[in-house]
Amino acid sequence: MSVDQRTAALKKVYWLERDAIGLAMVSSTDSSADYISVNEAKEVTIHAVKLDEDFIASTGGDGSGGIRMDESSAIPAEFHDALATYAIAKGYELNPQTLQVAQYFNKEWEMCIREGKKYANKGRDGSGYHIKQYDY
Repeated sequence: MSVDQRTAALKKVYWLERDAIGLAMVSSTDSSADYISVNEAKEVTIHAVKLDEDFIASTGGDGSGGIRMDESSAIPAEFHDALATYAIAKGYELNPQTLQVAQYFNKEWEMCIREGKKYANKGRDGSGYHIKQYDY
């Protein structure tokens, strides 16, 4: 990368706000920089991992800050049973007499984790496969 390319790259900034990405250029080099709109249209590729919001117990209000119990998460429907399996395993672990049942549900949970990792490696939007190395 040449010095001119590096200088041009340092003048470009981005920020994340309100579930959107903002792109701009710095118009000056001092600390009181003004931002100007990007003056050309280019395709931007974003490599990211989508994280869902946390579940919250409250069902009132405007729903900001998390997923209420009357809303759906962004987790695919085929993995909703996996969440229930994990919760059941944790419940059985609380009672010493039901530890064998907890072990059964933990094995089911681990199987769901393996299936989820396989699902994550498949290109469902028509793109190619990107395989990450996991221990199954």
